[in-house]
Amino acid sequence: MSSTRDQELEASIAELMATRANAPPDMQRLVDQQIESVEGARRMQRMVEEANEKNRLIRPKLTEEMRAFFTPAPRARLPTWISDTQTRAMVLEELMQCPAGAKVFPDKDSLECRIPTPKGGIPERHGLTLWFYKSTGRLKGQRYYEHGLLRWAITYHHTGGRESEGQYDNVKPKVDRENGLHTYYAPNGTIVRQAEYQSGLLQGWSKQWEDDGYPASATRYENGKSVEMIGPTGKSI
Repeated sequence: MSSTRDQELEASIAELMATRANAPPDMQRLVDQQIESVEGARRMQRMVEEANEKNRLIRPKLTEEMRAFFTPAPRARLPTWISDTQTRAMVLEELMQCPAGAKVFPDKDSLECRIPTPKGGIPERHGLTLWFYKSTGRLKGQRYYEHGLLRWAITYHHTGGRESEGQYDNVKPKVDRENGLHTYYAPNGTIVRQAEYQSGLLQGWSKQWEDDGYPASATRYENGKSVEMIGPTGKSI
């Protein structure tokens, strides 16, 4: 039985194959290289999982103090209204709820709220943007913009379920500044990383877990610089 990470990589290959189907010849060669890379990652992942299975037998028992310290924080509440299970076929334009002045720009694999500009200029993102996987139609990502400035974002695994989520306080278009708690998930839904940011800089504890929820490490940052790192026993590493 394949693991959820192996299934995720397999779904990634299916997505690349769907991309390749309509790509020009020069792009097809590039996609073929990407597929080969992912297949190599699958082989490596299987070896890693075998090693992890052995390591689980010798992991130290957590103290109550470390168990509490490594308990994931409540994830950031993002003001999303599109459910994680929506597909491209299910999302109608009126569900986008574009702010005043913006309208929906639809495509086969995306929907974007943008403010039209005169004389053929690039419309400014304002409101919700959705992307979907070509192979399945599932959500690939959600982003919300205020006049071109990113405010929050969610990404999704190929197999479904969230991959990451967090808020941003961008002051320039396309210059992303993470802000507050950002959470990252394994394909099985387990939280595998949480990090606190302040205007793009890591601030406070950044914690990591294995796919079964066992702590891996925690690093404390001050203004983006690492100042302390501990393992699951609480000892410095």
